[in-house]
Amino acid sequence: MNQTTFAYTPASINTKPLTDHNRLGLDYHAEADQLSFAAPIWDAHSHINTPDSARTFLKVMDLYNIEKVWSMTQLENLPALRDIFGERIEFIAVPNYYAKDEPDTFTIDWYNRIEKFADFGVKIAKFWAAPRAVDFLPGFDIQSPGYKKGMHIARDTGMMFMTHIGDPDTWFATHYKDTEKYGSKSSHRQSLEDLLNEFSDIPWIAAHMAGNPEHLNTLTQLLIDHPNLYIDTSATKWMIRELSKQPRAELLTFLEQFPDRVFFGSDIVTDDNHGADEFDLYASRYWALRTLWETAYAGPSPIVDPDLHLVDPSQPENATAHLQGQSVPASTLQNLYHDAAKNFFANIYTT
Repeated sequence: MNQTTFAYTPASINTKPLTDHNRLGLDYHAEADQLSFAAPIWDAHSHINTPDSARTFLKVMDLYNIEKVWSMTQLENLPALRDIFGERIEFIAVPNYYAKDEPDTFTIDWYNRIEKFADFGVKIAKFWAAPRAVDFLPGFDIQSPGYKKGMHIARDTGMMFMTHIGDPDTWFATHYKDTEKYGSKSSHRQSLEDLLNEFSDIPWIAAHMAGNPEHLNTLTQLLIDHPNLYIDTSATKWMIRELSKQPRAELLTFLEQFPDRVFFGSDIVTDDNHGADEFDLYASRYWALRTLWETAYAGPSPIVDPDLHLVDPSQPENATAHLQGQSVPASTLQNLYHDAAKNFFANIYTT
C-alpha cells in the first residue's frame, strides 16, 4: 500500500469574509491551485436545478478540474442545461419533488416522467427513499408496490437505478428516534438488500456510501453480498464528518478492495436562492472533499455542520467538523475520481 501523504496548509486563511460556507475565510480560487491531483474528475452525484446557477457551477467545475457531472435535474430543465454543459453533464431521472405533497408524485406522474427522461436519453433513474419520506407520504417504503412499479418501468426503458435509503447516524439519534415511524438504519438497509436481490440484473448506485460511511465493515459486506451494487461518496458535510474519523489504513483498504465500485460525488445543490454566497457554496464542497481525499490536512472544515449542534447543543450553531485528510494514493484516487465512474458510464451507455 502506498503510504505517501501530501502535507497541506491552506495559504489563504482569513483572506475572505466568513460565511457558513467559508468559516476559514479561504480564497477558493487560490486554494484550488494548491491541490495535487491534476487529472480530470467526474462527480457522480449533484443536483443542478436552474440555468443561472448552472453557469456559476460550471465556473467552479472548471476551477476544481471537474470534467463531467451527473445531475438529478427536473425534467423540464434538461434541454437548457444540456445547452450550457454540452457533453459535460449527464442526467439522472427523478420525480417532481416540487410536487412531493401531491398524491401521484411517486406513482402515475413519476411513471410518465421516467418514460420522458428515457426519451431524452437518460440511463439512470433515482428511487429516493430516505426515512424522512414518511413525513409527507405516511407508510412510504422503497418496496411499496406503487413505487416498485416505477422500477419495472425504468428497467423496461433500459435504465439502471440509483437510490438513497439511509441517513447519518446523527439523524437516527435525533430526527428519527421514533423507530416505529421511521424504522431503523438496519431496516432500511434490509429493504435495499431485498431489492438488490429482486433486481439482481440491474446495476444500482447507492448514494452517500449506501448511508453507511460510519460503518465500513457493514458497507464492505454489503458490496461483497451484492455484486450489482455501486456507491458514491456524496453528501459533503456527512462525508467530511465521518470519513475524517476513519483510520486511514482501513479507508484505503476499503477503496482498494472495490476499485471499480466507488464513485466520487459531491451532492452539490444549485438554485437561484444563494445570492452572493453562491460561488463559495459550490467551491467549498469541492475544496473540502478534495482536501479530504488528496491531502494530509488536519483542521476545521470550512463548512458549518448543523449536526454537531443537533447532537451536542453545547456546540455553537455554526460549528464545523474536524477535517482529517486521508492522502489517498494517486492510483486509488484515479479510480475514485474518474475511472470507476467513466467505466460504469461507458457500460450503461452501450447496453
